[in-house]
Amino acid sequence: MTNKTDRALGLFVLALAVASAGLFDPAPVQAGVPRQTSPQSLVPNQPVTGTIDDLAFRQVYTFIADAPDQITLSMTRQSGDLDPYLVLTTEQGAILAASDDGGTGANALIPALTLPGPGRYFVIATRFGQELGSTSGAYSLLVQHVDYGTTRATALRYGQSVLGQITRGNPVAFYFVRAQRGEVITITMRRVSGDLDPHLDFATADGQILISNDDDPLAEGTLNASIRDFTILRSDVYLIQATGYSGTEGSFTLTVTQVPPEELGKTLEDALLIDYGMTVRNTTSEDTPVRYFRFFATEGDILAITATSSAASLTVTLLDSTAAELARASAERAGAPARIAAFATPAEGMYYLAVSAAQSATGEFELQLSGRAGQGAGRALEIVYDSTVSGLITDEHTADEYVFLGSAGDVVRVTMERASGDLDALVTIYDRDRKQIAFDDDGAGNKDARIDAFTLPYDGVYILGASRYRREQGQTTGAYILRLERIDAGE
Repeated sequence: MTNKTDRALGLFVLALAVASAGLFDPAPVQAGVPRQTSPQSLVPNQPVTGTIDDLAFRQVYTFIADAPDQITLSMTRQSGDLDPYLVLTTEQGAILAASDDGGTGANALIPALTLPGPGRYFVIATRFGQELGSTSGAYSLLVQHVDYGTTRATALRYGQSVLGQITRGNPVAFYFVRAQRGEVITITMRRVSGDLDPHLDFATADGQILISNDDDPLAEGTLNASIRDFTILRSDVYLIQATGYSGTEGSFTLTVTQVPPEELGKTLEDALLIDYGMTVRNTTSEDTPVRYFRFFATEGDILAITATSSAASLTVTLLDSTAAELARASAERAGAPARIAAFATPAEGMYYLAVSAAQSATGEFELQLSGRAGQGAGRALEIVYDSTVSGLITDEHTADEYVFLGSAGDVVRVTMERASGDLDALVTIYDRDRKQIAFDDDGAGNKDARIDAFTLPYDGVYILGASRYRREQGQTTGAYILRLERIDAGE
């Protein structure tokens, strides 16, 4: 926050403390400043909703703690462009914690905070900048006790080991760890004494178990437990439950570690998780000539992938979930980009990227991945200017459709070439109302089709149909390559 916003928040907290002590009556409302009404009570594990806008840029809530509880507070945007900001204070107005972007995206999260003691606490739900802010929208607010029965949950950090004990009176030990999307973690639980047969559960903060284990595959002959190389799919606070199998008891050590990113991506199975809009840096070497990454895409997403290294000429390859190659691009020289542009994903699912260096050169590289939903909204793949797609025409599947965005006056060329079989290609351009405005059968010769130098009549979406001569009544089949180009009028 800005200093001005800090001062505004401090003055509000001071006023809140005085008001809670009953020392003044609320002042008249000034223009643009909301009146503070009686705070709404929060009940643990029961979310409440509200709205932040220019007339009500903050809402105040309260809850009672009976002991020095450990809690988690979250404020999640439900609509609009709201940038949530969350503040927790004592009844006297002392700020215990604040969060701007502590949760996923712009959401606010105060995880696993131990309260100083029993009493009344205030939660201020607002937006970044408060009255100086500009975002608005609906939100959901939730307070949760990090407390299960009589057992308190301990917050852990990566690399930290703790000593715990499982007994009949204390059959489960709880721990919390905060993890970020894409991190790969390992949890180990080793017996120190007793007949303890360790068992581990890794769960969301509300107790939904994601993975369990009671054996360590790297420690055969022992009863130790481990959860190894687990990829975090959502930035959040997670719960670790440690217990003994079949009522066994004893002491143990518990350790949570993060697998170093440089140790990942050496095989397809341990590919690094990335998202649209990310730029990541990694290295190739003689021992690791290829690095693998993975991401999730929906059908028809338009991808742009660029890999660059000043140390080597790179090749980037796009693979589907079965490791089949979909596209490949190589840099002309070290320092030049290897770029796959405007590739439309054919189906929803996991995809992989392989980045390799010529002659196994050692050096750092940068990988950029961008993606957006295609204009076909999953019903048809999008194709963009100067890109190529492929397909297969059979008796059961006699046509494919693609969509593209064009502008009035664009001069386009569409080429459909046979790649296999005896396919007699037919390509058609339809307008937004599915009216046929151009087509060709044998314009490119050898039963290939070409619509040449066609001028688009309007700005917007067009449909390309790739089929065979006589469509459903036709008899030819085979694979094809379809290319869309924007050309100069004189070409």
